[in-house]
Amino acid sequence: MRIARGALLLGIVAILSAPLRAQTAAGWILWEKNMASKPGAPVSVTWVPMDGYEALTECRKAGQELLGYALSYMKDGAGKILGPVRPDGRSAIFAVTVDGVQGTVDIRYLCFPGGFDPRPRNAPAP
Repeated sequence: MRIARGALLLGIVAILSAPLRAQTAAGWILWEKNMASKPGAPVSVTWVPMDGYEALTECRKAGQELLGYALSYMKDGAGKILGPVRPDGRSAIFAVTVDGVQGTVDIRYLCFPGGFDPRPRNAPAP
């Protein structure tokens, strides 16, 4: 019974780590960087790896598509875009209201080589 539980645990760990291995094996990783700010509070910065791509052009196109989803969400009443989408088509700043407090969110979709992690060394992994 103990061996069966050990094998099951190893199987679960292998399944859960498969997406991470796939991302690190990819040539390019698409990262979402969010910089949120509200009055009287420091800027909160989060980095989230989204997916891996073989080519840089694929990665950048996926970032543009994800920003398009964010734009649609904001246009449906979740917030308001501040200024134009940046020329790269993968980043924009939005005004949002959470719990009655207005703030801004700067969303950027950035592509980095597969072995590179852009998060600061002291930041916890997601």
